[in-house]
Amino acid sequence: MEWNEIIENFHFANGMWVVLLPCLLMVADIVTGFTNAWAKKEIKSEIMRSGLAKKVGELFAILIGEMFTVAMNLPLYIVDAISLYICFMELISNIENIKKLGVPIPGKVDDEIDHLKDELKPREDDVLSIEHSATDDRDLSPKDE
Repeated sequence: MEWNEIIENFHFANGMWVVLLPCLLMVADIVTGFTNAWAKKEIKSEIMRSGLAKKVGELFAILIGEMFTVAMNLPLYIVDAISLYICFMELISNIENIKKLGVPIPGKVDDEIDHLKDELKPREDDVLSIEHSATDDRDLSPKDE
């Protein structure tokens, strides 16, 4: 099954979970990350601030997606896809933190996480096309006729 099929066919049980599940995974990630840093005596406020700022950005991505979905009557799978992507990122981070704490992770799960990280990583051609469109030098100003 391709990613676009998964996204189009995936739906949260209700709208509450679109925001709640990523929030719960974010809290778990903060706790496991902090516990890991505490256990290794490597607590650094700069890293915590950066991580929290990223999580605030992720929440705003969900909220903005929800606003556009409602305001423009877009299909629900758009905001579901945003939320699902964030859930996958947080799940991967949680598993990595748990692994760093010394909890054994079965090899098959570890392999699947590595595969999922590769799948979710932005491809270079995606980044290049975004950069190209942002630096497009065509004259888009209205023409006087």
